[in-house]
Amino acid sequence: MPDTVLPAAPPDSAALVALLDRLRPGDWLAFASDDTPLAHGTPTLRVDAPLEHVAGAVLPLLPISRHTHDPLLRWTAAEADPDIADLTYAMQGLASDGSGRRMTAAAIDDTLLRGGVDAVDAAIRVPWHGVPFHFLVCVGGGAHRPTDLTAPQPALAEAG
Repeated sequence: MPDTVLPAAPPDSAALVALLDRLRPGDWLAFASDDTPLAHGTPTLRVDAPLEHVAGAVLPLLPISRHTHDPLLRWTAAEADPDIADLTYAMQGLASDGSGRRMTAAAIDDTLLRGGVDAVDAAIRVPWHGVPFHFLVCVGGGAHRPTDLTAPQPALAEAG
C-alpha cells in the first residue's frame, strides 16, 4: 500500500479509518519517523502532522492490549536525545489517557526492533528531523494471545 499524505488537521480521513479498521486484537501499530525501517509491504499511512497530534487523534480510538505485558514499545537511534525523551513522555501520556490506565513505553534494542518491525501490521509515518524512532502499540479490544515482542519466543527459546 503506497503512503498517503493527509493534511496537518487531525487525521480523520477515510484513509486513516481504513488503516485502523484492518487492525485486530493482538496486532501491532507503529508510529514511526520518516527514516526508520519497516518491513516491505507493511500498510503505511503518511500523515503530515507532528507525532503528538497524530497519536492524540488515534490513541483514543484504538484500544490498547490488556493481554500483552508491554503493549507500548519504544526504539530510537539515540536514547539520550532530549527530543526523544519529550516524545516518549507525550506517547506515554496519550496512551495512558486513551487506555484509562498508566502506560510506560518499554525500550527495545536494535535486535528486538528487527523482530518488532516484522511483527508490525500497520504503520503511521510522521515527519521528523531528529533521530529516527518507532513507537509500537499492541491493539486490544478483544481476547487475543499475548504478543509480547520483548518476551522470548517459544521457537527461539527451544533453539537456544
